[in-house]
Amino acid sequence: MRQLTRTTPALLLALVLTGTAPRPADPPLVLRRVTIIDLETGRLLSDRTVTIQGDRIARIDSGPATTPSGAIVVEGQGRYLLPGFWDMHVHLGDDTARARTLLRFGITGARDMGGDLEESLALRAALRADPSSGPRLLIAGLALRGPSAPDDSGDEVVRTPLDAERIVDRLVGRASLPGHRGVDFIKVHENLSPDAWYAIARRARLHHLAVVGHVPAGMTPEATADSGERSIEHLEFLPDRCLPGPGRSGCPSAELTQLFARLRQDSVWLDPTIGSFRVWAPAMWPEILQGFHQVVPLIQAAGLPILAGTDLGDRRFIAGQSLHDELALLVDAGFSPLDALRAATTNPVRFLNLGDSLGAVKPGLIADLVLLERNPLADIHATTGIALVVREGRVVK
Repeated sequence: MRQLTRTTPALLLALVLTGTAPRPADPPLVLRRVTIIDLETGRLLSDRTVTIQGDRIARIDSGPATTPSGAIVVEGQGRYLLPGFWDMHVHLGDDTARARTLLRFGITGARDMGGDLEESLALRAALRADPSSGPRLLIAGLALRGPSAPDDSGDEVVRTPLDAERIVDRLVGRASLPGHRGVDFIKVHENLSPDAWYAIARRARLHHLAVVGHVPAGMTPEATADSGERSIEHLEFLPDRCLPGPGRSGCPSAELTQLFARLRQDSVWLDPTIGSFRVWAPAMWPEILQGFHQVVPLIQAAGLPILAGTDLGDRRFIAGQSLHDELALLVDAGFSPLDALRAATTNPVRFLNLGDSLGAVKPGLIADLVLLERNPLADIHATTGIALVVREGRVVK
């Protein structure tokens, strides 16, 4: 039986040539007698032994099972195994230290929602070269916005439809390594004119990229959803007049019910990042939280799917811990622990169309996994009690 050891980083040259990190002849990894959380059904599959070979789950047996020669064995009795978590709204830039911290908190995937293009490309390349250094990363590169002043300039500023086409083409075509495309999706932000927004959406569709992000002033959630916005961040799925704030009386439930039905029809996902408002609007935080609690039953009734994100970027956010806080806030607002877990595991994988390789503990899937000391279905705060993190078949914690 082998002792637990770290593996060496992959060579960047192989990443350039093949697009994937080379794998040395790793010994098998065996997680013995764990309880698997089936996130599709909410069932607990007790006393399972999971054998991992390379970056994949090779087999799952009931009971102790036969241990392959030379395997690294982790005793999992009394512990709970589930797919790795995703933080679906981060801003990492080139912060390798924060990327590594996310992994220690069980976050094996992340969606970077905008920053410096070169930094985002470099970090994504580094994490592909050495998966043990951080989460699987998808990037927007830039958050496209309209000008905030007449003389406002920057790579991300979109004034006209021609600007939109030029910038989207650049984001799609820009890559830091041969054989790699540019960004993974297009992020829209504030101050965009409707003409510029629609041009961005058309150009992104031409390149088969999703549009995600904000709802610019002067547009409605229905309009952006009808034009292809796939995820709406923060509370921007609510019209401005429905948001908590001075002089606002909210919106009738019937109106929100109609809105949410429309968003569901357009296959929109919500990423409320509710915990981020403690940082961005601390004075209004109690009112914002109360308002969110009131709309959660309507979101659930409409069947709108939820993604768990944090808006990590500002130093006031605690990397890693913020996601676990977000899950607890979702449960406090009325989502079940199972729904909250799905928001950080199976839902991101479905949203990103990665369900053929990630998002479950099943043979043949990539071994991005988290082993917990306690059952998070009984207490969502158990997600912080991490015994082990596995990234592409390698133990990183």
